[in-house]
Amino acid sequence: MMMSVSRPVGVPALPARAKRVAATAELKLNVAGAGPDRPLWFPGKEAPEHLDGSMTGDYGCDPFGLAKEEKNLLRYSEAELMHARWAMLGWAGMMAAELEPNVEGGWKDAALWFRDGASPTYVGNDVPIPLASVVGIQALTMAIAERKRAQSDFELRKYPGGKFDVLGLADKLDLEDMKKKEIANGRVAMLACWGCVAQGFAIGGTPITNLTDHLADAGHNNIVGNGGIPWLLYGL
Repeated sequence: MMMSVSRPVGVPALPARAKRVAATAELKLNVAGAGPDRPLWFPGKEAPEHLDGSMTGDYGCDPFGLAKEEKNLLRYSEAELMHARWAMLGWAGMMAAELEPNVEGGWKDAALWFRDGASPTYVGNDVPIPLASVVGIQALTMAIAERKRAQSDFELRKYPGGKFDVLGLADKLDLEDMKKKEIANGRVAMLACWGCVAQGFAIGGTPITNLTDHLADAGHNNIVGNGGIPWLLYGL
């Protein structure tokens, strides 16, 4: 039976952070209704007990039982979301490097200056500050962001809101729906980055040129014919 929480007349709306905490609590109350009816990652397979449907993007996938302990489940869930967000940025960066006319060779060649000991470049343009300064600035800004994100509450570490939601979308859109879309797109992005890296090292080229070659001759330019399988297995 689904339970819902409504706001009485005359009671002011909750702040954004309180809304997120309340939504999390309500979602946990809905486990009995959401768990058995939700789609699972493998048709006909029952979800393990520790994956009860209360977490965003939970399709009962833990074939090796790695998240049986609650602390592991929380840590893996947070780590997956962080990797998903970086993968979405990473894939967008791969495409940007390939579409930028000043970058020859696509994303793989974009940072060869580091390997060759040359001056830093960004999309084909010289960077006016040394590499050590770039690394220092990045380390400092990341440390500040992670310090502000640090929370004892599990949900607030993943969805801190506030300054991390500069457009105020949590108050304008369906937050739970956005969470589902974020993790779904993030999982696809992780697979996309993995595929781009495997394909790039297997036969060279860039994602778009590889796709063009495949569309031109799918019978020969595919994962079996171009030697990409070993690289995919290496990624596992």
